[in-house]
Amino acid sequence: MSKAAKWSISGFLIGIIIFLLSPSFNNLISNFTFWNGKEQFLYLTGSIAIVYMVMSMLLSVRFVFLNKLTGGLDKAYIIHKWAGIWAFVFSILHWFIENWFIDICKILFELPPKVKGASTISQLAKSIYSIGNDLVEYAFYIIIIVLVIALIKKVPYHIFRYIHKTIPVIFLVIAYHAFTIQIKGEWFGSAGSYILSAVIFIGVIAAIIDLLQLIGFRHKVFAEIVKCEYHEKNKTIELIIKPAETFKYNAGQYVFLKFSHSKEPHPFSISGYDKENNTLHFLIKELGDFTRELSKNIKTDDIITVEGPYGNFIFDDSKNQIWTAGGIGITPFIARLEYLASADKKVENVDFFYSARGENPYPQIESLCEKTGVRFHYRDTSKNGRLNFDIIKEKIKDMKNTSLWYCGPSAFGKAIQKSALSAGINQKDIHYDSFDMR
Repeated sequence: MSKAAKWSISGFLIGIIIFLLSPSFNNLISNFTFWNGKEQFLYLTGSIAIVYMVMSMLLSVRFVFLNKLTGGLDKAYIIHKWAGIWAFVFSILHWFIENWFIDICKILFELPPKVKGASTISQLAKSIYSIGNDLVEYAFYIIIIVLVIALIKKVPYHIFRYIHKTIPVIFLVIAYHAFTIQIKGEWFGSAGSYILSAVIFIGVIAAIIDLLQLIGFRHKVFAEIVKCEYHEKNKTIELIIKPAETFKYNAGQYVFLKFSHSKEPHPFSISGYDKENNTLHFLIKELGDFTRELSKNIKTDDIITVEGPYGNFIFDDSKNQIWTAGGIGITPFIARLEYLASADKKVENVDFFYSARGENPYPQIESLCEKTGVRFHYRDTSKNGRLNFDIIKEKIKDMKNTSLWYCGPSAFGKAIQKSALSAGINQKDIHYDSFDMR
């Protein structure tokens, strides 16, 4: 089961537990009527939706301990996306029960009379939660628009990013509604209320961190561009930067770079680190609008912001390792090879499969592999077709006690992972880096 599925199930169960420990559950059991059932199911769907919203908010602020739990920041973003999708689903269900459910039921059958008992809630308390009811209606429509845009990948990233910034404000409105509506259900004082209030509080803290632009602030340093050279042959920018302080990272990790010409930080794998000169090396492939224009917008001596490092793609097991890279996905492997070479280490348990169009665009890899004991297998896709796991299995007969490390195009990666599982490699031994932040 994937981490996204595990976190999704966990969010659902937390929402259920909140409901079961609230007065609403006892109310539903003791008075299982049409109108009461409709009212209590509103609390159930609302509880699940707010848990998913908080989960999504929390994962967006890049806390280190959460990144470790999720298996790396790139995995956290996948879970963040799915938590947002499930929040959307249960919000729709919540809205449907509140607005359209009764109208549809009236068409299908005759509704029983609605009997209202005497209210023990003061007028002031009613005003407090009524404000939340009114505000959340508008917030709901806005968040639908935002989530739909987030899921349409054809919308340019910079537009998506600015629209996405409205989510913390929308969340604060929803959090107010989720907290104050407990007055109507007389939840306060129950175990469910304590858990729900704690969840909402955590979400509010995450939203404030986002609004104040404090995400990753403890991991940010300034750096100067030492070298910026464009290589026409493989459409790659060689970038060398010098951080203002000593940089600590593990080979295979990546950072977010924020350049002076852009307000948006972008993730890039570190291809090498010169400890003596304290310089970070990057190989940046032209893959989109931003990277295509990057070489024209930056120059030597520019000051940029570095945030990180992030990622658990650090080759930290003692198993036989299969490294698989496509295109610019070679970057973290270069970092690992350079680390092994600089430490004068030789390995005997690594096979490295790399594929790209034409002749090997990084010929230095072969000498690094020879020096470090890594068995290198290159495939020219223009002549021999795409690399697949059957080709890998021809070279490696025994898949027992083996781990797979992959970086490259996502579609290719999914195919490789699926084949690796079929070949007997354990799910926990399949490692990959994804830079799909949507």
